[in-house]
Amino acid sequence: MRLSCRSIRLITIIAFIFIILALAVIGITPIVTGYELTIYDDYPFYFWFFIIFSNSCGICILIYNAFAKEKSRWWLTGLYIVIFSNSILLGLPFFHGYSFYPKGDAFSHIGMMKDIIATGHIGNGNFYPVVHLLGVSLLDVTQLSPGAIINLLFITWSNIYILGMYLLATIIANHRGQTLLITAFACPLVFSFMHTLIHPSMLSLFMLPILLYFYERKQKISSGQMESTIVLIILAFAITFAHPVTCLFAIIVFLAFNLSGFLYQKADNRKDPALQKRPILARNYNVPLIMFTGFFVWCSSYAAIQGSIRRVWNFLVYGSEMSLFKSQAETLAMSGITASQTIELFFFKYGAIFIYGCISVIAMSLILRTSLSKKTQLSLTSFIYTIQFIVALVASIFSLFGFSGEYNPIRISRFFLMMAPIQCGLVIYDSISNSQQQQRINLNWINLKKRENAIIRIITILILVVSILSIFNVYGSPRTVEPNWQVSKMDINGAKWFSMFQDRDIITATIMGEVLTRFEDFNFGIETCPSTKKARLDSEPVPSHFGYDGNSSIAETFNFEDRYLLISEAGRMGMMVIPENVRHKAHRYTEEDIAKLRIDPTATQIYANGEFEAWQVYGK
Repeated sequence: MRLSCRSIRLITIIAFIFIILALAVIGITPIVTGYELTIYDDYPFYFWFFIIFSNSCGICILIYNAFAKEKSRWWLTGLYIVIFSNSILLGLPFFHGYSFYPKGDAFSHIGMMKDIIATGHIGNGNFYPVVHLLGVSLLDVTQLSPGAIINLLFITWSNIYILGMYLLATIIANHRGQTLLITAFACPLVFSFMHTLIHPSMLSLFMLPILLYFYERKQKISSGQMESTIVLIILAFAITFAHPVTCLFAIIVFLAFNLSGFLYQKADNRKDPALQKRPILARNYNVPLIMFTGFFVWCSSYAAIQGSIRRVWNFLVYGSEMSLFKSQAETLAMSGITASQTIELFFFKYGAIFIYGCISVIAMSLILRTSLSKKTQLSLTSFIYTIQFIVALVASIFSLFGFSGEYNPIRISRFFLMMAPIQCGLVIYDSISNSQQQQRINLNWINLKKRENAIIRIITILILVVSILSIFNVYGSPRTVEPNWQVSKMDINGAKWFSMFQDRDIITATIMGEVLTRFEDFNFGIETCPSTKKARLDSEPVPSHFGYDGNSSIAETFNFEDRYLLISEAGRMGMMVIPENVRHKAHRYTEEDIAKLRIDPTATQIYANGEFEAWQVYGK
């Protein structure tokens, strides 16, 4: 990989031009007025080309500078390009005029923020207040809408993750090239849609690289010990109060440092005396002890946990009736999609994670082979973070095949995905560096040089493939069989109207893109929401076609019992992401079904705003 400074300058200029063009396309694209199935179809193909090309240029600049013989500051432009292009991609819900994104937990987190604003204190059911306190501060200082605050939070945290990885790499890497390669591995949005979540488990995970940076800095740099200690303690408490599972994982990571030091000494003792290292000093237990103490005191203060510590253990170990793997396998079998559709779905949905997993496993095998060899020197840092990757991988595998409370394959992958860039950057750079050293003593240096360039090209291509797959996996689309997590203003207003004027004696059935209780959390808060605003929801889903394929009226569908029926555009369109050949197995509500409902004498429309409709079904 030989590029002149002039070539890098040209690539940088083109990348920034494409970023400006992407912003121009965003500026001239009309904002959305209602729900859309996927955001990818609303922007022209050349917009995505601009994003992909600029992002790829930034990553290539980082990788090139990692292996370039001449040091330069051009790698900074590569990092800036990646941060700008990622921020544009993650900011699309705000730029495109979405009233709120994403649905789900974010609604409840806004509700917890409203509780804090209304009461002036953290509620009894708020297990992770750090995110909510930060959100309340931003709402107060910026006076932005909740949707804008949520978007700002997940953009900021994704960039903090990349910058944290870079800082950590500067302190653990033995070579400048390792630092840049680790940063390049961290650039793709490999956490998929979780980059757009306001979920404390992800926001706290993105803080871990900075926590590890100050921990490593305190271990390796004698100056600034007091400052590093203070920041380290603050970050430890912040993560402890951000999410309990991330806190437990961080404790395991710190304990694994001592385990890796012990194993390294065992492996080092098997080496030729000329290759042996000095004894490794044991890491201290202060940070994990502080985090464990804070975790125990904080969590045990809740009445739900005080009643039985076993509940916590059951959530972590027996949180579901079946393993995530079995649940996913059964869902796949019931879906009825073809083998080719299964492969295509796996590639688009989990392809990026699979590629990083394969690279990491290969890097792990290289380190383990080196540790077993008696004549090859073993890198301490690479060995330590390989052990950390193994620990994280075990945690992810446990969540996949065990019965933990984790419910999504991408979510459980977050543990090893955080360690993968560190391990891959350290090990791959070391393997190429060792190849370069062999060139000086090996007569067949031409073949070694070719092998080195081939490895660099393969790694570059794989990282770019991961980046492209991740770009098209951040938001829902038929490609990943995920609907758009957009929430329209009409849905919010309609749900609020219904909560204000409903009769709680009547059970409510819904066809919505979001559970009604989430709207109640968003509109009124969680603990401060009056009981009169909370609907009694039907435990059974609304039958496909409203039951008209077997019943003469919707009252008959509900066994002649009074009901409220809420219909949203997001709920009706959601099934369109399902492959057409298996769509008949999903609950479907077509325009013909809506037409039958409008002339059904047992149902009366009591509210409509274009995308949200409320009906009252008279059973008697």
